[in-house]
Formats: sequence, C-alpha cells, structure tokens
Amino acid sequence: MNCSVCGTPLAPDVQYCPRCGTPTPAYYASTGSSPNAPTVTPLPPPPSAPYSGTPGAAPYTDYGAQPYGTTPSSTNPYDPYTPAPPPPTVADNPYAAPPSTGYGPYAPAPAPAPPPRPRNRLPLVIGGVILALLLIIGGLLAAVLHSVGPTPTPPNPTQMTATAQAQATATFTSSLTATAQASSNATATVIAANPDPYPPGNGQLALLDPMSDNSKGYDWDTGTFSNGSCTFSGGAYHVSPAKTNFFYLCAAKASNFSDFAFEVQMDIVQGDCGGIVFRADSTNGKFYFFDVCQDGSYRLYMYPDYSGTTSKELAGGSSLAIKTGLNQSQLIAVVAQGSSITLYMNKQKVTSVTDSTFSQGQIGVVANAGNDLTEVVFSNARVWKL
Repeated sequence: MNCSVCGTPLAPDVQYCPRCGTPTPAYYASTGSSPNAPTVTPLPPPPSAPYSGTPGAAPYTDYGAQPYGTTPSSTNPYDPYTPAPPPPTVADNPYAAPPSTGYGPYAPAPAPAPPPRPRNRLPLVIGGVILALLLIIGGLLAAVLHSVGPTPTPPNPTQMTATAQAQATATFTSSLTATAQASSNATATVIAANPDPYPPGNGQLALLDPMSDNSKGYDWDTGTFSNGSCTFSGGAYHVSPAKTNFFYLCAAKASNFSDFAFEVQMDIVQGDCGGIVFRADSTNGKFYFFDVCQDGSYRLYMYPDYSGTTSKELAGGSSLAIKTGLNQSQLIAVVAQGSSITLYMNKQKVTSVTDSTFSQGQIGVVANAGNDLTEVVFSNARVWKL
C-alpha cells in the first residue's frame, strides 16, 4: 500500500505516512472516522522507543522526513479545513547536509556567516599618488622642452648657397688676415725693440736667440765630446775645451749669413779666452775667428781647415774697449759686408780688415784654452742682415 499523497510505500499497520504525515487507511480504521469528515489531527505518541513496526511505537522517520515531535499536516484534498503540508525544504534534498538532531521546530538556527573583511586600499592610494606625480613631471618636462626649442642643426657645407660660401670664405680669409696682421705687429714690435746698433745701422733683425735652449730652431751644437763640450745650462750656453792650448767651436748649424752684423754677450768664467766665428763651415773647419782674452788682447784669424798650421792672423793687439779679468759680461760683435770686416767690443770699434776668403756661412762661439782650462758662457745672440 502506498501513501495517497506522496506515494511512499506504507506498512499495513502504519497510521501516518512517514514522509508527508498524511493519515493512512489504518488510521481511519482504528479511529472509526471517515477520510471525508473534518477531524482534529491527533499528535503522534512521543518517541519513547525506536520504531518497531507495532501500534503505539514512534513513527519511522525516513531520511529527510520531519523531525520527531512535529504535527503532520493533512494533505487530503477533500478536507478543506486541514492546512496543507509545508513546502519542501533543504532537508528534502538528499545531497544536502544531514538534518539537525534536535526535536521540534526550536532547533538552533545556523550561525550567521562572518562579515567580509574590509579591503586594504593603501596600495591603491599610493599607486594613484605616484601616477599623479609622473603626470606632473611629464608635463613640466614637456613645457621646458617646448620653451627651449629644438637644437639647431649645423648647416651642411654641401648645401650652402653661393652667398653663404662666399661669407664663410670671407670670414676665414679675415681670420687669416687678422692672424697674419697680429704676427706682423708682434714681429714689428720685436724689430723696433732691437735696432741695429752698428754702422751703417740699417740692418734688419734676422736672429734673436737668448741661447737658453734650442727652441728657436738654430740647431746649436750640444753634447760633451773628447775635445770639448757645448751645453745649455742655467739659461745660457756653455762652451769648454777638454785640454789646454786648444780651442773648441760650437756652431749654430741651421744658420747661414752673408752680409750682416752679429753680436753676442760673452763672459769668461774660467781660463783664458773666448770669441766668435762667422761665415763658417764648421764641418770642414773653414771660418773667421775673432778671439778676445781676459787680459785685454784680441786676434782675428782666418782658418781654411782645422789643422791650425794653415790659419792666418788678419789682425791683433790690445784694446781699452775690452773688460779685463774673469766674470766680465761684455758684448763681442762683428760687421761683415763684402770683403770688409769690422770688429767691436762693448759697441766700440776695435779694428777693421779686408779679406775675401769666405763670403757666407754659419755663426758660432768659441772657448780658447791657453795655459788654463777654460769655460766661457754665451747668451742673447742677435744678427741683423745688411
């Protein structure tokens, strides 16, 4: 036999449907009532013992049925005074959690779910601030670049117009002219500061050398050799022969003069004599030699070679223009023009001779040791071309 409402199979002596609580035919047979008569639905007996299948036992509760102690509602469609059964609940779902083990409708309600935790908005705030700063900085950079403007591109020489090329050429030419003019002015200043002091006094300055080094480009001899030495020291040029009764010549190998006035400052610091050579060929020993000694004497020689046996004295004697003694700074000079040779000491004429053996050549300086080892210091050489 099945329930007339939900179709649940029923035992023959069950008075209520264990699923929906509808009274069964066994109930009406035991009470003598009719299914169509209005009745008051009695409460089932208390759950005193597990269901045994006999009258008076606690009703069998199938999985998902109502809990013990509830009053089943009639679902008889012919009984309008009996309330309809409640709608199916979660307990009717066989996949839901098992029903509460409490009795009646007063079982405790499930605990409410905890409120959601508030989200941390600090990273969003920081990100927003950084984005705003980047936008501000970008705007400032754009404003600065706009105010500065693009970097001008230098003109391409191949694309210059004829006018631009002419202007550039004129600018370059003007620059060269200005440089040349400045150099010319500097040269004129030097020349004006160094006039030719020897008659006829019309020579043009051609050499100006402090003789402190070889930076002026005249290639003075330097070094210490078996017969003597030529060295720059203390801002001057030092010449020494290596033995007595011997002279040593140091030439400016890059020089070459024909008619000229040649002057140099000389100081005999040790020994006997010093002097100058001119119209020289220092390689082959050909030159004129003006020799001045610290005792006030002088000699002018012509040397055709270095042997000494072929040399010729052209002039000699003593002169009050010569400062005697050691460490006397004095000017020694010569004016050579054609075959005429004139000698000067401290800008005073000593003597003049005529000789046409040599017409041009180098200039140089000499230290001449007689009885004593000798050292002579030279500085401030000047040459004027005639």
